Amino acid sequence: METIREKLRNSRSIAVVRTDKLGDMVLTLPMVNALKEFCPNSHIDFIASSYTEVLLRGQNLINNYHFIDKTQGGINQIFRSNTYDAVFFPRPRFDEIFSAFRHRIPLRVGSAYRIYSFLLNHKVYQHRKIAEQNEAQYNVDLINSITGLSHQAKLLKPIIPNGISIDNIYTSHSSDRIKIIIHPGGGGSAPKWSASNYGILAKLLIDNNFCDIIITGTQDELALADIVQTISGNRAINLCGKLSLEQMMLLISQSECLVANSTGVLHIAAALGIKVMGFYPNTPSMSSKRWGALTDKSEFLSPPAGNNPEESDDLNRISVDMAYSSLKRLLNRSI
Repeated sequence: METIREKLRNSRSIAVVRTDKLGDMVLTLPMVNALKEFCPNSHIDFIASSYTEVLLRGQNLINNYHFIDKTQGGINQIFRSNTYDAVFFPRPRFDEIFSAFRHRIPLRVGSAYRIYSFLLNHKVYQHRKIAEQNEAQYNVDLINSITGLSHQAKLLKPIIPNGISIDNIYTSHSSDRIKIIIHPGGGGSAPKWSASNYGILAKLLIDNNFCDIIITGTQDELALADIVQTISGNRAINLCGKLSLEQMMLLISQSECLVANSTGVLHIAAALGIKVMGFYPNTPSMSSKRWGALTDKSEFLSPPAGNNPEESDDLNRISVDMAYSSLKRLLNRSI
């Protein structure tokens, strides 16, 4: 009888299902290297949401990708139209696992401890909420649990399409000044450092005649960006709501550092190889130990221990002075 390891080794076509946010996708893509190392001849597909296409496009280790929100019939139709020998669920959802079960995909792999985990035939017992390691390593360990290897998670660098330009939106003030991006918003439920704190930090940096400060964000975050801009004395460069995701990636690649809350843009910046500084709560399931950007060019700040969980997760207990000192250390220069 074929072992689970042999089933994976002999798989002609493998799917990885990750249908949530940008940061989650950045931390899921390292699975590709581990799969290709063990199954070099396998066809690897990603099943995702369309807004993550910018991270999947151009990755030569990925053979194809399918978007559940652009496929009539969703994941059921994707599984109906494609034959997979194995499917991985880094974040198992009932409808997705049930669909794989219904379509009799031979090897179904995911983390256990969910009431519907019995639909998987290889369950990996990971206590992700206690945050013993980075989310990317948890994802890669789904594969390591089968192969017996100790593959370490490594980010895949996003591919910026040819022809993307920001010249008509932003021109650097001076070629000898570094660019620091401040991204004060962020999706999801994670706590956030306040826009006023970001504004004071921007003012400190500008007052020291050190760098160009660029504010970024989505259309929904214009109010936050305006606060940062006002407190900076209207001396920051406010590009909030003006950049596509591809343009944002290009700007990041041309910058020295990005400062943000726990959000997808922070992970994209790390994958593009620049320095990052992030603000994280202490609760393990939301902490930097699990969700920190996977790079050694980083500083992560969390509040001092408090008298209760709410206090310990209040990011506004991180002072601007603490952030300023951490940024100086990260940039390894006096500012």
